[in-house]
Amino acid sequence: MKKLGILTAILMIATGVNAQEEEAEASPLTFSLGVSSNAVWRGGLVCGLNSSGSVDFSAGGFSAGVEAISAVGKDDYTEFDLYAAYSISGAFVSVYDYCWTQDKFEYFGPYKDYHYLELGLGYDFAELTDVPLSVSFNMMLAGANKKINGDQAHSSYIEICYAPSLSNGLDLAFTVGAAIENKDAELMYTKNDGFNFAELKAEISKTYNLKNFCTVTPSAAIIFNPTGTEYHGQSYFVGGVSFGF
Repeated sequence: MKKLGILTAILMIATGVNAQEEEAEASPLTFSLGVSSNAVWRGGLVCGLNSSGSVDFSAGGFSAGVEAISAVGKDDYTEFDLYAAYSISGAFVSVYDYCWTQDKFEYFGPYKDYHYLELGLGYDFAELTDVPLSVSFNMMLAGANKKINGDQAHSSYIEICYAPSLSNGLDLAFTVGAAIENKDAELMYTKNDGFNFAELKAEISKTYNLKNFCTVTPSAAIIFNPTGTEYHGQSYFVGGVSFGF
């Protein structure tokens, strides 16, 4: 139960802010809670049954927030991430600070051992066209992603996503992800050196608005990693539901 403390804190903070801004129809601050059968990130299984939460702020092209995942059951996994991003005319840049552990959670431990700092660049074609396609390139800049000799490994990830919405309200997403990694470092996404495909994903979801109180979004995804690592198997089914406020 202690692993749910982070999510509880997020809910308390976001609920308090939301109550103060009930009169605003479009608050720049939103939060979400969810549960899913598995947590799969870039083709890799990070934990099984889990609860998650996020608090997000957006104004103009700027956005920032916190995201958290906590395993439920036998898995001992906790994750807490910070991010900031800016977009303009479809182009966007993001900075993520990831922190996750399989044992005792140490967010304030040595940065080089417990955190991963990543820079992302991309473009969303839907901003200026009718094509719901986005591309991104992400590279680890600092933290625990290192080579054997201690230098930064700069593991990188490329993602292409086509996400059309159907007339019946269903949202689809087809994602292809590939990793660029160094054999002299601990491989994050695949079991092979160099460029390798790490994720082929098909997802379906639908969002329901509950009388403007919250949104409920059930989703299901099939994910295949053709070059999975020892800890990142090759195929997964993920089902879940999220609540947005």
